[in-house]
Amino acid sequence: MKFDDLTDQQRAVSIDAARDEDYPDSPARRRWFRGLAATGVVSTPGSAVFAKSRVLIRPPAVFDVSDASAIVNLHANEASTLSVAWSVDRAAFADNADRLTRSAPQAVDPTRSSALNVSLSRLPSAATIYYAAYRASERISEIQQFNTPPRANARGDFSLAFSGDMEERYQPFRIFDVVAEQRADAFLHLGDTIYADIPRRDFSPSLNHYRRKHATNRDDRSLQRLMASTAFIATWDDHEIENDAHGGHASMALAEHVFREYWPARAEPSFGLYRKLALGSDLELFVLDTRRFRSVQSMDDGPNKTMLGPAQKLRFLKDFSASKAKYRLIATSVPFHGASKDAWGNYATERDELLDAFRAARREHDATTVLLSADYHFAREWPRNEKQGVYEFMAGPLATFLTFEKDNGARERHTRGNHFVFGDRFNFGLLRYVAQTRELKVSYFDDTGKLLHSRTI
Repeated sequence: MKFDDLTDQQRAVSIDAARDEDYPDSPARRRWFRGLAATGVVSTPGSAVFAKSRVLIRPPAVFDVSDASAIVNLHANEASTLSVAWSVDRAAFADNADRLTRSAPQAVDPTRSSALNVSLSRLPSAATIYYAAYRASERISEIQQFNTPPRANARGDFSLAFSGDMEERYQPFRIFDVVAEQRADAFLHLGDTIYADIPRRDFSPSLNHYRRKHATNRDDRSLQRLMASTAFIATWDDHEIENDAHGGHASMALAEHVFREYWPARAEPSFGLYRKLALGSDLELFVLDTRRFRSVQSMDDGPNKTMLGPAQKLRFLKDFSASKAKYRLIATSVPFHGASKDAWGNYATERDELLDAFRAARREHDATTVLLSADYHFAREWPRNEKQGVYEFMAGPLATFLTFEKDNGARERHTRGNHFVFGDRFNFGLLRYVAQTRELKVSYFDDTGKLLHSRTI
């Protein structure tokens, strides 16, 4: 069922009830962000211009950046016609409005949805883009920034931070201030952007409920500070819908609609949230949707049991096989090498079909497949298929319970063998591609900024 097919009662449309009160900041903001704000390169949420204008519920954020395009996500308090202006020169916002490039004005009506996703096009590649939201000639947001990747046919340095799993009870999400210190070009959120079903007694799978949960997390100040300087790429997992949700879940269409309001994706609805993003000629990112079309977990494994659904799987395999990238990055919200009922190990027939394609990419094109995953609430490498050019790096959580604190046997099970494992603090991973050497460096950091592990592949 699609969102447009839902009844008015199912939609339960209401104005976005995002709260405007501040979440407590850390006792001392991170040194790098203090310096950045002091120079005027980027302003922190809540500063003079943004506080004066209450047209927007929260600062803008940028998603799904490519070498020439991006999506700017806005949320409005009142019916408005808004646009986004951008430039590679920050001074253009003060010196000469004629030097700004503006998007076409778009109307937003909060009585139906506070969200407005504005597409930017014809952006220069490998550049820092400064942007702000406007109502007519009035600037209604601070000037923020993001980086575009190199052209799809050109090599260039690029960095991507990644992790997943954040629960509102653990706010403020101070780890995002630590992520900001690494100055990654983009952040990949691997799902569980909210925990809609926690606490269970408050779970009500309605449009209003899902919006409230997303608004609460998007209002986190540390997250907003990172979004002020960094583009996001996001997918979902189960808790945006309900724990262990599969394709037959009654609220699937509703949950996806709201997810796209807060974490927009340049993805065709028939393929769920699946899309591919070129990050230069040597890097290509494939973002899988592991929820929208998956079979129920209790189904016996076989050719009819699917994680991706026939259409998405066919599209992904076609795109993957056509890729010319040296490093083919795959975002999967659940671990590819994991054996739990909700991971790929419970969908082994389809997993092995994909694994054959990954191995063929190494044999035929000397390409390396790098799977990026989350969900288990600890970080680890999965070295099982590395000799065949298939790597998996799992990170998280960003802000929720730690598995090793709840399951005494989990640490023992996952530390067997010679590979990196860490589950004692919140954490994230970081990929840095160096064009000069054509090498990809993988690093892990905890929420204090401590380097946990690093290697080059």
